[in-house]
Amino acid sequence: MLRGLYSAASGMDVQQAKIEILAKNLANTTTPGYKKDVIQARSFPELLLIQQGGPQRGAVTHAAVRKIGFMPSGTGIEKVFTEYAGSGGVKETRNPTDMMVKGPGFFAVNVPTREDPGRVCYTRNGAFKVDDEGYLVAFGNLRVLGEAGPVRVGNGDFKVNHDGTVVSGGVPRGKLRLVEFDDFEVLDKETDSIFVDTTGGAGRPADATTVRQGFLEVSNVDAVEEMTALMELMRVYETSQRLITQQDQLLGKAVNQVGSLR
Repeated sequence: MLRGLYSAASGMDVQQAKIEILAKNLANTTTPGYKKDVIQARSFPELLLIQQGGPQRGAVTHAAVRKIGFMPSGTGIEKVFTEYAGSGGVKETRNPTDMMVKGPGFFAVNVPTREDPGRVCYTRNGAFKVDDEGYLVAFGNLRVLGEAGPVRVGNGDFKVNHDGTVVSGGVPRGKLRLVEFDDFEVLDKETDSIFVDTTGGAGRPADATTVRQGFLEVSNVDAVEEMTALMELMRVYETSQRLITQQDQLLGKAVNQVGSLR
């Protein structure tokens, strides 16, 4: 009975984690370039159940033992991974500071820390702005990087070519740093839209990615699909709650009635 409690409780833990992930995905439905997260669950090691034929001369012989089968002892979270495949589409904004990467690449942005002021991270969210100094920035104050450092577009009109070259006043001002990864597993999602290369050097200059100015990539979250999954998870969670209640009642009877001495 205790094993039943543990199995149901572990199932509730996994369902709760999935609900939180789905809620985060739904909250980022309108976030440009957002890639949804998915939880991969795993079962705990299965236990072999056997039936013993009862004592024979004080011991159980090998012949009296019969295998019944295997029973899982619960479930847990294997890992949380980001689903990079697929896109919600393209949204045209005609805003010159809005950009999208077409292809598998990422924009490079400077996300400084106290230990590493020049730290480089990556994003597909191209909803950029221009700060007071004329630099292209992401998420309010993170400077977008070009091949030669932060990209300064000035305070006038500018154009970004498909290869990432920034032209302002008819003069090239630099080229956006576009990075591709052969294996997305090296990326760790630091925030909803910022990724970190955990190896420190797996990225390479993009050769299959272009830039579209005046457009944004739509999140790959399907709101209807996520809402449907969320309702299913809530039902499973409620079922696990009822199982725990039933197991608790059975345990109470075993202790107070079956196990009582008369």
